[in-house]
Amino acid sequence: MTRGIFIRASLVMAGLSLAGCVTTTTPQQAADLFDCAALDQAVASAPNGFKDIKGRFTDTRLTRSWETDVQAFHNACVITSAQRPDHYVCFGRLQVEDPRGALAAGSEALGQCLGSEWTGTPGDDRVMFSRADTNAVVTLETFINDRGRRMGALSVFQRAADAMPLADEEKGAQ
Repeated sequence: MTRGIFIRASLVMAGLSLAGCVTTTTPQQAADLFDCAALDQAVASAPNGFKDIKGRFTDTRLTRSWETDVQAFHNACVITSAQRPDHYVCFGRLQVEDPRGALAAGSEALGQCLGSEWTGTPGDDRVMFSRADTNAVVTLETFINDRGRRMGALSVFQRAADAMPLADEEKGAQ
């Protein structure tokens, strides 16, 4: 019982801290950042392993990937499988240079796309969204690329466990 109360209190505090970081993203700004219809389609296809949105298959020594016409973020989305089960992932530039500001603005826009039934849980340089009636989760992560630009990675996973950050030894094993 105490653990449940602690978890709920932690989630409430996380939601409050996320709300405190976020300013005013209008629906138009959300639509400028994400294609909400494409994101809804990717989320809807998660339970069947994204089979209905998978295109041409490519297999390399390190990863398996499928092209997709479903482009929710910067027209740079694929379905991939490497160290995790099949998942939908998109990469694109976030124009805000402050990492916390970029994540806050991006997560607010993503929350607007997903709708009020989704709950965002912030973490270090990432936010994970979940909804009670689905196992699928949506994440938004920020990072600096090799050119010093603030980037974002939007992902849709089939289950929350698939979305957990990889341990350092798993990252190095690539």
